[in-house]
Amino acid sequence: MVEEYAIAMDIGTSGVRAQAINVEDNSTISTTVTLRHPIPGANVMDHLHFAVNVGREQAHQLIMEAVNKVVDQLEVDKSKITRFAVCGNPIQLSLFQNIEIRDLAFWGTNAVERMKITPPKRNAQIIKPGDVDLDINPDADVYIPPAIKHEIGADALAMLVKSGVVDKEGIYLVSDFGTNAEIALVIDGEIFSCSAAAGPAMEGQAIECGMLASPGAICDVTAEGDQWRNMVLNSDLKVDACNLMDVTTGEIIEQQNPQTQARGITGTGVISAYSLGTEQGIISIPDIKTDDNKINLQDEVYLSEKDLTEIGKALGAFRAAHITLCVEAGIELEDIDAVYMAGASGFYVDPMKSLTVGQIPACSWDIYQIGNTSLSMARDIVENPDLLSELQEVADGMRGNHITLATSEIFEKIYGLELAVCEQNMPLWKYDEWLESYGYGNLPEVEDDPEIHRLFESDIPDIGVNGLSIIEEVGTKLESKVEGCISCQACANECPESALKIEDGVATIRSDYCNGSACLRCELVCPEKVFLYEKMFYIEGEDAKSL
Repeated sequence: MVEEYAIAMDIGTSGVRAQAINVEDNSTISTTVTLRHPIPGANVMDHLHFAVNVGREQAHQLIMEAVNKVVDQLEVDKSKITRFAVCGNPIQLSLFQNIEIRDLAFWGTNAVERMKITPPKRNAQIIKPGDVDLDINPDADVYIPPAIKHEIGADALAMLVKSGVVDKEGIYLVSDFGTNAEIALVIDGEIFSCSAAAGPAMEGQAIECGMLASPGAICDVTAEGDQWRNMVLNSDLKVDACNLMDVTTGEIIEQQNPQTQARGITGTGVISAYSLGTEQGIISIPDIKTDDNKINLQDEVYLSEKDLTEIGKALGAFRAAHITLCVEAGIELEDIDAVYMAGASGFYVDPMKSLTVGQIPACSWDIYQIGNTSLSMARDIVENPDLLSELQEVADGMRGNHITLATSEIFEKIYGLELAVCEQNMPLWKYDEWLESYGYGNLPEVEDDPEIHRLFESDIPDIGVNGLSIIEEVGTKLESKVEGCISCQACANECPESALKIEDGVATIRSDYCNGSACLRCELVCPEKVFLYEKMFYIEGEDAKSL
C-alpha cells in the first residue's frame, strides 16, 4: 500500500502549529511550531490593517511562505500528502485563502455596503493546493472548516464543538486564550460571542523576556515559602520543576533539572508571576518592590514594571469582556455553570491564578482545560473528512449573537475601570462601586475550592514519533526603494525590534519581527517624510534570508 500523509494546521495570531499524520492508522509523525507570525504586528488587528493598507496579496504571500516552511519542517514526502486541514480565526483563514477581507475591517453593514464590499460566505470548503499556493501534492484535498458567522470563525467553532457545550443545557463560558481571545457565553445552546484584543502579553509577546509556549519557556511559578519555583517546558512540551529562586535578588536557592534551561517566559508564566507577586506584596501595580524593580526568575529571565502594565491591560480585556457578555445576555457572572479554557495559554496557566487575576470569572467553580482545540479540530477533519459537512450543519444550526467590543459602550465603560486598576492602582472596591453605579452588578468573590479538570498532559498531547521541531525565524522580508532618502538611519535606529535596515535608500524589514501598523515609528521619525510603510513589498524565498 502506498503511504499517504495528512497535515493538520492551526494558523494562530502569534504563529503556526502543525502536525503530520499517517493516513493509514492516524498516528502522529511529527509536530512543528513557529515562534512568530509572518505578518507584521502583534495582534490580529495589526494583521488586518497590513492586509488592507499594504495589500492582501502581500499578506497572503507572507502567510503561505510560512505555511510552506512549516510543511517542509514536518519532513514527510510532500508528494504523498493527500489531505490538508487548516483552522484559525476569520482573518487568518481569509488571508490563507486570499479572499476578501475588508468586510472584517469595517464595523457595521452600512460601511460595508457604502464601500460596495461583498462579504464571502466563509462556509466549509474543499479546495486544491494550487488555489492557495500551497506547495504539496497538487491533487491533495485542502479542507477549510466553516465559520459560524463571518465574524465568528472556525477557531470559535472548534472550541465550542470540542468542549461540547453547544449540545448541553446550562450556562457555559468558553475561551480560547491568546493574543486575540475568542470568548463565547453559551446559554442553552444560544451563543453570545466576542473577540477580545487581549494583547500579545497573553502569548508572552510585548514582554521583554517573553516567548510563545515552547521548549525553554517558564510557564508557571509556585511559592515555596518566600521563594519561587520556576516551571519550565522541556523539549517534549512537558513541565519540569526547575530552579528555586529569591526573585527579589536573583539568587539561586536550589538548582533542579539543569538540563532544562529557561529561554524566556510565556504568557501563562507572566500571569502566574503577576498573581504570586501580588499575593506576596512584591507587586503593587504598576510597581515592583525590589531594588532593581524586576522579578528575577532564572537564567537571566525577568519581568519588568513595563511587562506588568502590559499583562494588566490584557487581563483587563478578559474581565471586561466577560462582564460585557453577561450584561448583553441578561445574566450574572455567578450564573455560569462551568468554564472551559482552550489554547496553549489556557492550558498551561494555573486556573487558581486565573481566578485571582480576572482571566476567568472569580466565581468559576467547575473548570476544564481542554488544550489546542483549533489544531485538534483540524486533525479531526483530516482523520475523518466527512466531518467537514457535519461541521457546516453544526455552524448553520447555531444561534449566534456577536458583540463587537470596539463599538460596545458597555465594554468601553468597564475597560476604562480596568485601565485605572493596572495603570493607576485603583483599588478593586472602587472598581466595584463604579460597576454597580453602571447597573452591571458586582465583582464576585473568589471561589477558593473549584473543581479543575485537566484533560491532557500538554496542549498538544501527542507530538509524534519524530518529535517537535521549532521554527524560530519565519524568514520573510519586505523591501522598498525610498525615493528622497538621505541615509540618516533615523528609521532603523528608531525600530524597537531591530527589524529594519536601510542601505543606499533601500529599506528592508523582517516581517516577523516588525510590530506593524500599531508602531509605524519608522515612518513617523523620517525627517524628510519620504518613508511610507504601505509601499513595502514582499520578497520571496532565498532573497529573504539575507537580512
